[in-house]
Amino acid sequence: MRLSLKILEPEDVTQSYVDWFADDEVVKYSENQYLEISLAGQIEYVKACQASRDIELFGIFDGPQHIGNIVIKGLLSPHRRAEIGFLVGQRSYWGKGVGSFAIAETVQRAKAHHGLRKLYATVAEPNIGSRMALERNGFSIEGHRKDHLFYTKKFFDQLDYGLILVKS
Repeated sequence: MRLSLKILEPEDVTQSYVDWFADDEVVKYSENQYLEISLAGQIEYVKACQASRDIELFGIFDGPQHIGNIVIKGLLSPHRRAEIGFLVGQRSYWGKGVGSFAIAETVQRAKAHHGLRKLYATVAEPNIGSRMALERNGFSIEGHRKDHLFYTKKFFDQLDYGLILVKS
């Protein structure tokens, strides 16, 4: 694999990218399962992210192939913290360290380019792959919210993860 991150561009939005969100397994633990996602809508979303100073949306690529996304939101927070969210949409890449790679790159960017003090993420408790990717990058559980998420017609506990980037 030749993994890299790059700011997602409108031309990176393809029908195969949009199809990730129609895959029940890909969106099993995601708010995306409640959205109507279209090619035109995703292109507009990418443009909105590019226009915002508060968000960076990266595509995760293996060579030229777009296999996932990672977003960092809240860059303008006076608290110097931001939330990350990630998705490996190409299921053939699951379990191969892609999420861990993307998080590691985003952590470095948060420190070097944005001077953030903290990153955080939320995960449905049964989402073992996302939990492992966060924990491999030093994130730890800061909170546990019972029956907080409703996905696939069931309630799940939410785990709140955090990573302090700069010690006081």
